[in-house]
Order: sequence, then structure tokens, then C-alpha cells
Amino acid sequence: MTSFSLLTPPAVEPVSLAEAKTHLRVDIDDDNALIESLISGARLWAERYTGRAFITQTWTLALDLAPGQKWWDGEREGPVTGLNGLRALSLPRAPLQSVTKIESFNDNDTATVWPSSNYFVDTAREPGRLVLRIGAAWPSPERTANGLVVTYTTGYGDDAASVPEPIRAAIRELVAQWYEHRGDDDAYPFRQTSFIAQALLAPYRIRHAGIAV
Repeated sequence: MTSFSLLTPPAVEPVSLAEAKTHLRVDIDDDNALIESLISGARLWAERYTGRAFITQTWTLALDLAPGQKWWDGEREGPVTGLNGLRALSLPRAPLQSVTKIESFNDNDTATVWPSSNYFVDTAREPGRLVLRIGAAWPSPERTANGLVVTYTTGYGDDAASVPEPIRAAIRELVAQWYEHRGDDDAYPFRQTSFIAQALLAPYRIRHAGIAV
């Protein structure tokens, strides 16, 4: 089993309040809090839709076993390595910037940092991945759950200017749709506007972002 979670959220949004208000043609401050919440919601929707992280953020990927390992089918005495052990591990939420550390845990919850000399960080591929160096083997965690934890940083950069403009345009479109139709029961306007956002985001969508490859 694997799971990943956000450790450090982005410091800013890809679209500022001022940009959103200009797009909405809103020149009063009464709805500032609402618009800011819509920006955050639209960014989260777009990140999930594309499988990406826009502004720099830190994630952890936790695995019960190392890639290529499986539990013995009979009486469990520990993990065994499959004949076709995996040499690479994909990290969700492109683009990958860097890997901070890889920790292996024993049954007493004590972590051991796995040396970075054992792996190559492939930031060119999307999603990014960890690739074993020649002669290296994945560490064998001793803890049954979340025995191997990877901490890594993703995103285009630290500010909105780093994010591709079509992504920012899609967020503005979502904010406009949600703002204009807040409280409406009719779903048709939502579908119309979401088509625009999806078209803008389509080139950035990662459709087969598996954990291990």
C-alpha cells in the first residue's frame, strides 16, 4: 500500500486577489474573502485534475514495502523481493524539483536515512521518479505500515510568474464561474465554463501517473 500527503503547502496562490478581481470586473472589497477562497479551491481542483503541483510545495510518499517487495503468502516472516524488482519509483504531483530524504523505519519507529548515493532523481520525466543506481537495492523497511517514506519538493517555482499562463487562465475561469453562479441550482453554466478550464489544462494533464514503474 502507498499513500502521499502534503507536508508544506504553497506560500502563495498562482492567481492573486487583484488579478481575480480584474478578471471578474469587481472593484469593491466586500467579497474579497470569498474570492480568495474561490482561488484556493480552483487551484486545488486544477492540481488534482492535472496531477500537478503549481507553486512550490513539499509532499511525503509513504510505502508499506519497498518497490518490488511482497509479503510471503504463507506464514509471514518478513518481506521477500520479487524476481522482477522495480528499479524506479514515480513521485506524484509533477513537476518534481528535488528529493529531500528517504527514510526507512524499523518496528520501533526509528528512522534511518537512506544515502542519496543509492539513487538518481529524475526531474525530466513527468511524474518525476527515483531511479536506483547500478548495484544499489532498495532498503527493506521493518515496520509493517509506512515503512519507507520519501520527502520531496514539487512545483514550477516559488511565485505565480513561474506557473504556465494557461494554468493561471484556467484558475481565473473557474473562479469566474464559481463566483457568478454561487448558490445556483442549475448545473448547466458550470459545465459550460468547466469545458474552458479543462481545455486550458488538457496539455498539462498527467493521465497515467502511477506510483511505481
